Amino acid sequence: MCSHGRHAAPALCARKGGGRGPLAIPNLNEPPVLVADDDRDVRTMLRTLLELDGHEVMEARDGEEAWKVCVECQPAVVVADIQMPGMDGLQLCRRIRESRYSPDIKVIVYTAGMATPGEAKRAGCDEYFLKTDPLPKLRDKVRQYTNARTGRSRT
Repeated sequence: MCSHGRHAAPALCARKGGGRGPLAIPNLNEPPVLVADDDRDVRTMLRTLLELDGHEVMEARDGEEAWKVCVECQPAVVVADIQMPGMDGLQLCRRIRESRYSPDIKVIVYTAGMATPGEAKRAGCDEYFLKTDPLPKLRDKVRQYTNARTGRSRT
């Protein structure tokens, strides 16, 4: 079962994080947040910040790995870089939108500017953030989307 107890495939759904404990107690009753970026430092930074907000966070190094996690664990939110090896973030978003998981997974593009907001919107992305944007805005949007999916309000 997934670490949030709803899906099989523990190898894919086990919380990623190099064995470190969470910085805040994640709410295991809500679907996880998936961070997909080929840069380990970016994944670590985002995971740390989102764990501080109480989210269970999973990681993927590329679009293919992220897609597998989406199928197996159905995260509430995917925060994806655009430029990744193999399937890029926009291709990942299109695949999610073409799937049966589309209504339940929000996709946030987090990029160094490899695509325009219009390109991201046409791919089906829900939000577009540059890596130079203030991180509290990204954290607020992730919180908003996870709260909307679970029907809860978290301060």
